Amino acid sequence: MEITPTEYDVIVIGTGITECIIAAACSRIGKTVLHLDINRFYGEQWSSFTLTGLENFAKDTPPSIDSELFSYRHFMQNLTFKETPSSKLNQENQNLGQEKHENIHKEENTEKNVDSDSTEPNKEKVEPAAETIPLKPSWTSEKLQKSKRRVNIDVTPKLCYSAGSMVDLLRSSNCSRYLEFKAVNRSFVHYQGELIQAPCNREQVFNCKHLKVLEKRIMMKFVTFALQVGEDSEEFLEWDKKEDIDLYRSFKLTDGLINLVRASLVVSSKEKVSAHEVIRSIKFYLKNIGIYGSMPFICPIYGAGELPQAFARFSAVFGSIYVLDIAPTELSYDETGKFSGLTLQTGQKLTGKYCVVSPNYTSKSLPSPTEGLVSVSHAVYLTDSSIKPKTKAGEQDDVSILHILPGCLDNPRPVSGFEFGPRSMLPAEDMYMVHLTTPSGGDDPAADLESVVDKITDSTVVLYKLFFTTQMSAEGRNVDPILDKNIIRTTFPTYNAGYSECIEEARKSFNLLFPEEEFLPAAPNPEDIKWPDEDEVEVEVSELSEKLVDDLDKSEADKVAESGVVTGDD
Repeated sequence: MEITPTEYDVIVIGTGITECIIAAACSRIGKTVLHLDINRFYGEQWSSFTLTGLENFAKDTPPSIDSELFSYRHFMQNLTFKETPSSKLNQENQNLGQEKHENIHKEENTEKNVDSDSTEPNKEKVEPAAETIPLKPSWTSEKLQKSKRRVNIDVTPKLCYSAGSMVDLLRSSNCSRYLEFKAVNRSFVHYQGELIQAPCNREQVFNCKHLKVLEKRIMMKFVTFALQVGEDSEEFLEWDKKEDIDLYRSFKLTDGLINLVRASLVVSSKEKVSAHEVIRSIKFYLKNIGIYGSMPFICPIYGAGELPQAFARFSAVFGSIYVLDIAPTELSYDETGKFSGLTLQTGQKLTGKYCVVSPNYTSKSLPSPTEGLVSVSHAVYLTDSSIKPKTKAGEQDDVSILHILPGCLDNPRPVSGFEFGPRSMLPAEDMYMVHLTTPSGGDDPAADLESVVDKITDSTVVLYKLFFTTQMSAEGRNVDPILDKNIIRTTFPTYNAGYSECIEEARKSFNLLFPEEEFLPAAPNPEDIKWPDEDEVEVEVSELSEKLVDDLDKSEADKVAESGVVTGDD
């Protein structure tokens, strides 16, 4: 397949979200953009797979570049599938049915005992209320197989802060028209031996059954300080170069409260956090609450893999060309040593002024980034019900956040992640998905996470288990890209909940390429585009025809008129 045209302002290799944002920004200002990816799907480590697609992907030969000058490192390693055997599913369903039957029978006996003990002669007998709690659907291997195409699994699960940089960019660029979101409903932390809903606002703090009255007052005093203190005040500056534990102790937070704050309000994956980072994190967290719900996050429907595709659609509208299942085998440089083009696997040569390269593509002149990387283990469980079923009318369980501090469940490192309900469109109908991550302790992600996830899903029927490992950038990494030889090298996703680093990296990369241009200005709305009237078009065509005739020599005009090709009426 030949790609045309063959000359571009920017050639982008890899379709991660940072690369897609850069491509969208370049095409929006009228630059010609070619976007390539060796994979047959968008997103790389930012992608979302159906379960069927992921199983087929694992069976296929990993994509590779047959070149000594260029290579591709795959973004998922140690991929392991563990489907629950049909015999075990049947046994689980039988146990579930027996347990449900016993509970209903017990409730009926309780109602009968209440009626028989009644001493009011004129009291009408009240019939037992109809059972309103639906039975969990029975799962079989056949039903699970049919549902696999409706299960979407994120390689890098992330959320958007309601007032964060991703939402701001989607709004300002009008790229939000390609996406739909669900609000995050709940946040759970492991506290004093059980998984509880984290108190994230004033009402939840004072209604929390797990905190004593004094602890509630201490926590509110601490949170109010973090929210109200200004960064230019003496109170803030006195905590410079001090650790978070010093700040907690100064407000007399107990060990339990410290763990609760660390797990729920200080959204950070770093082992050591400064006092200033704690204050900024809590301030930002609380300012995002109440915009789209009681939690500060929203989540794309169908998964985080929709975000790079949204920016790719935006970019394509403004003329970018996308070609998947193809990769370069060699980069070319001009006499000054700057990038001038590349050679594809097909042998075709393309020219370009600038090149943006994903971290998964490497060559001798573009070694893979190694500094500040962390290997992350993932565990994805499909279950028949939520790990914390709804207890109140109107409560939603579309998306829940999970945080488990080291040692709570014999886990040596912090564990965090999400539970997705069926309305998030990640798991299939009547199914829930738990996706947890932790820094890897070796090459076996199951060894890092299986025992932890087994404990928090022990009240559910586990239908399927999936484990894999990815490379991510450590939180707090340098996001200052370098334009070297007209090539920009992007980095891996950051190991945290949001998108601020990748957006900052994309913005700075664009400014290096085109410093005088605006970064991703808003796309016009269809109703704002002014189309000329038919009469105006006819007048313009007539004027153009007359101008063309006037520009011709008289002899040529006569020939044209005689031939009937162009007349004054045309």
